[in-house]
Amino acid sequence: MTGYGKRVLIVEHDEGERDVLSLMLENEGYNVHMVSEEGLALEELKRRRFDVVVTAHHMPHINGLRLALVGRLVWPDTPMILLSGNDQSLSETAEQGRASGSLRKPYIFGELLGLMENVTQLTRRRRSHTSKSIMLPL
Repeated sequence: MTGYGKRVLIVEHDEGERDVLSLMLENEGYNVHMVSEEGLALEELKRRRFDVVVTAHHMPHINGLRLALVGRLVWPDTPMILLSGNDQSLSETAEQGRASGSLRKPYIFGELLGLMENVTQLTRRRRSHTSKSIMLPL
């Protein structure tokens, strides 16, 4: 189980995709929280820290890119992964929004797991390096 104990927020307006992804991640040991829209995602981000956020890029009110940008204000170190079915320049768009990664739908679940593991490890290393380098005067 790759995700044992890690919290993931899924932001997906399509109920079927949200449920399938949730079930697959739970089977890998992730603690999954799901929301169907961006406003609810922002509320969840304000309530608790997540190890990773997986969001659809195209949603009814705002897109995953804007969610990544706003999410960075709440939790600047939380990795955000964009999923999209039709954006030609998804990786470039993800970089502009400071998303940690992106996958084109339909994706292979193992690729998503690998990407999630990579971005959470990078974030952990960054946090540990930052906390070690801060020295407060006595």
